[in-house]
Amino acid sequence: MKILYVGDNRIRGNYGCRATSTALSLMVGAKHSIVGRVTGNVTETFPRIVYFKYFPSWAYKILANLKYWNKIQPILARVCFKLQRMTKKSEWFDFVSHDMEKSIKNLKKCLPANPVLSELDIERYDFDAVVVNGEGSFIFCTPQWREPLVMTMCMYWAEKLGKKVFFMNAMFSDRPDNERNQKTLSLVNDILSKAEVVVARENVSFQYVKKNLPSVNPVLIPDALFTWYDLINDNHIIENGKYYLAHDAECDEAYSNLDFTKPYILVSGSSSSKIGEHLKETIETYCSLIRGLQAKYAHSIFLIQVCEGDEFLNEVSRITNIPLISIETPLIAAAKILANAQVYISGRYHPAIMASLGGTPCVFMGSNSHKTWSLQSLLEYDDVIEYNPVPSKTEIAQIISDALKVANDNVLRNKIRARAKALGEQAIKMKDLIE
Repeated sequence: MKILYVGDNRIRGNYGCRATSTALSLMVGAKHSIVGRVTGNVTETFPRIVYFKYFPSWAYKILANLKYWNKIQPILARVCFKLQRMTKKSEWFDFVSHDMEKSIKNLKKCLPANPVLSELDIERYDFDAVVVNGEGSFIFCTPQWREPLVMTMCMYWAEKLGKKVFFMNAMFSDRPDNERNQKTLSLVNDILSKAEVVVARENVSFQYVKKNLPSVNPVLIPDALFTWYDLINDNHIIENGKYYLAHDAECDEAYSNLDFTKPYILVSGSSSSKIGEHLKETIETYCSLIRGLQAKYAHSIFLIQVCEGDEFLNEVSRITNIPLISIETPLIAAAKILANAQVYISGRYHPAIMASLGGTPCVFMGSNSHKTWSLQSLLEYDDVIEYNPVPSKTEIAQIISDALKVANDNVLRNKIRARAKALGEQAIKMKDLIE
């Protein structure tokens, strides 16, 4: 079949998005032809959109024909974004809403002035089916993320055109710090009920669908990233950091001579909103965690920026003088660094999967959903524990204790690696559902 791939997130500054999007794309491309991609540039691009609901179609055409529109557009887009934030009227400044027909109409209307959105005009593609990489986008919070609405619009549109829809590799969740958005839940239930298949990536999401999306019959298959087991466990060893720690600008840190052949612990952040909302406290807390580890762990400690949300680790690195592995590090190198650590301390889902592929045990902090909790169950951890994303002094002490307890546990390491391999053998079956 000719496939339109929706949710290709390899353009994002996020190890997990890049890796799992690639893994699913490779599976789809093994049997079918991918003729178009809808990327994270357009599913999550609201700050770059010029849209006002009261503008008629001709207004967008006039804007597009302005001599310096390519320079004016980014400025005006930021103005629209700020106005939306100030007025809290998202429906005034965004083409997408819970009304799918209106969303499609609004998109078509504003396209001339927003060429970045052309990926979303699915009528321009010659395709047989849509494969949606659901990933971690379907969190039903209030206020609702726009990304699941945009992706749902693509599915609705494809179904309207008589095309098949395959919804794959997905998490379904509420937010632990937020109210459920029932309106979005009902909309998704209706549209996914018409899909050829709906794949939940772990059991908590599977049960969430069974309970809250009554018209949907889900299939449980582990995340596509588990299929990278052989890729991560080949004979190539990451030995010297100076060949791999790429940066987006020349700096001394890019040439760090870090030794990954000797024992080390990795620390990164979490997707929880608490990180950004309490930035000063977060930095101080992570500095305390690092100093506590330094006092009790005799080997190397590295910070690893796995996502743009981990930017605060730059300051932690500066204060503690602990090396930072950059977000710009090539993906396979980063995955191997995670897979060969003694311990990984984090509230991140896909980087923890990368770690598990090499058997690295994780000490988990909370996230923006149930994902770190459910991943421990999926990997069959004996004790499922999740610490606060900004841990207290007592929790820091416990995190350090947990990390040191498993740092040299080769039995546990072999168990995690074997489980990750088994999950990869299950995950590869995802491609057989697309037919």
